[in-house]
Amino acid sequence: MDKTLLRFLCVTFLAASFNFSKMNPDLYAYVNSATSSPGSDDVIVNNSFRIFPDTVLQVETSVYCRPENPSFIAAAAITDIYPGGYTMGFYKSTNGGFNWSGTEAIKTSSGSIIVTIGDPSISIDKNGKIILSFIAPSSNVGVSFSTNNGLNWSATTNIPGVTIPDKISNTSDNNPSSPYYGNTYIVYNEREGINFSRTTNGGLNWSVSQRISPALNFVRTGASIAVGSLGEIYVTWPFLLETQRYVGFAKSTDGGVTWTSSDYGFPVFPVNTGFRINLNLVKTNGLPVIAVDNSGGPRNGWIYVVCSERADPLSPATDSCDIVIHCSTNKGSTWPMSFRVNQDSGPYRHQVFPSVNVDSYGGVNVVYYDNRNTPTKDSFEVYVSRSVNGGFSFEDYKVSSGKFKIKQLPSNKMLFGVPSYIGSYCGITSSENRIIPLWYDNKTGEDYQATTSVIQIIPQSVIKLIPEGFYNEYTDRLNICDSVGFFLRNSLSPYSKVDSASCTIDSLSFEALVKFKNVISGNYFIEIHHRNSLETWSMTPVNYSSVSGIIYDFSDSSSKAFGENMVIKGSRYCIYSGDVNCDGIIDPTDLLEIDNNVSGFIIGYQPTDLNGDYITDSSDLLICDNNINKFISRIIP
Repeated sequence: MDKTLLRFLCVTFLAASFNFSKMNPDLYAYVNSATSSPGSDDVIVNNSFRIFPDTVLQVETSVYCRPENPSFIAAAAITDIYPGGYTMGFYKSTNGGFNWSGTEAIKTSSGSIIVTIGDPSISIDKNGKIILSFIAPSSNVGVSFSTNNGLNWSATTNIPGVTIPDKISNTSDNNPSSPYYGNTYIVYNEREGINFSRTTNGGLNWSVSQRISPALNFVRTGASIAVGSLGEIYVTWPFLLETQRYVGFAKSTDGGVTWTSSDYGFPVFPVNTGFRINLNLVKTNGLPVIAVDNSGGPRNGWIYVVCSERADPLSPATDSCDIVIHCSTNKGSTWPMSFRVNQDSGPYRHQVFPSVNVDSYGGVNVVYYDNRNTPTKDSFEVYVSRSVNGGFSFEDYKVSSGKFKIKQLPSNKMLFGVPSYIGSYCGITSSENRIIPLWYDNKTGEDYQATTSVIQIIPQSVIKLIPEGFYNEYTDRLNICDSVGFFLRNSLSPYSKVDSASCTIDSLSFEALVKFKNVISGNYFIEIHHRNSLETWSMTPVNYSSVSGIIYDFSDSSSKAFGENMVIKGSRYCIYSGDVNCDGIIDPTDLLEIDNNVSGFIIGYQPTDLNGDYITDSSDLLICDNNINKFISRIIP
């Protein structure tokens, strides 16, 4: 048969997938034991846990990552420990959300409990100052800050010019490229509209409250705020007037001095007639929450707003209560895209209490309560949905460890004396390669408790390598894309295996984009296994970062391989081809396997096909024979 025809048939009908069974049994078993379920390659979801187990309420959870120390996570919640009223619990983690400490009552340096009413919101400025805003007694917006990681707090400062506030939110400008780097901003709603205040000195002084929504006097309950990388301030709110259903939008580019705003940012289709739905005799909501991509990636500057919506011909929602994300690619001038976040199917399922965060990779992460797995619809779980393409598609991850039934609080625990009210929101933040949602549930009893699950984002390592036989030095590319297996090994004898992964080498860039799932930051040898190439190790241990992975190029120098055990071909250094049986030496037994397949006219994806043309022939024999004559074998520590 004509060789060209043989090649065409092979490429057309044979799958070029990596056959780990041709490896040594130890490697095959190890790699397959690390294989995860489809669709979960990018994250690891750890078990959920209460961050500060107690017998008091911990509701309306807010969480924030320290900008200069991403391992420090701060959180706050309403607690009922104050006699006859409320204060706030403060909780902190110094290891990225895995362990927590804290207090159920924030106190001044003199030991006095700071009295609050509700709506805790927490942020941390560029200097590490933790700033808490809340509704204070006598209908004020109160602010307190801590300079010693929450050990004690400043006495409450009331923002001037406040009348009757609700739904307070704050954030800090932690973008070094911003001319307003270090400012902290607060938004809230009054009876007349959305108001704003700022501090430029770490919370010591606050500007007089100013109205930033349009002139129409109207209660716009539920302001949310975010800051762009150049200091742009964005604020959203619900605008529900008669038959009009919109999310309002305001923007400031001068640090909050002047604003442009509109009640008609983009249309929405909220559940029922508002963003509130009663479930189990409890008021749940899906108020709009905003976040900005400040990752520096391809969607840097995109704005995202999530809320709960019902099915409508003009909405991506398909049920009575879905989470929908709205996207702006031009700093809020237009909002051309919206997508359904939750990926469940079936009627009459409810997703409520959404919150959104954009991580340092540009991933969009949305946390929400969900009853999709309960036929009676009375019990909930918590999900985080993550998108890595700007909201066009999402992957759902269940982060709660069990179901809980949303229910009214007992009479002696009622928030503000309202039986149906359990709070209005939960929180989510991100830290380097971790996503930290913070919600509250009542799995352990009558009291709702602050609960989290640390989601680890697996970084993508880039390892560049070239199998000798596959490389065409005239076209400077590989004849085919092929799969390769990797081990990370300890840097000290006996060099035990720490992690494994496999992926495809790109034929043009020679890059393998690898995701190791079971390794911590440190220095490791890289070990390469390919179906017909010689086992090759890195010259020295290579640094692996839990944030950025490994960047390593075997192809630019022979010194990149242990024992300089590579061959130059053109201007590229390649790992040796010809170890067909993967025993660590290129010898006559490999040649015999190739010769047998030549004699049998074997075609297709075979280890004996050293040059990747899907035909085992004399050209493959020549590659193997040359390396036998060079006495090539593996060299390892």
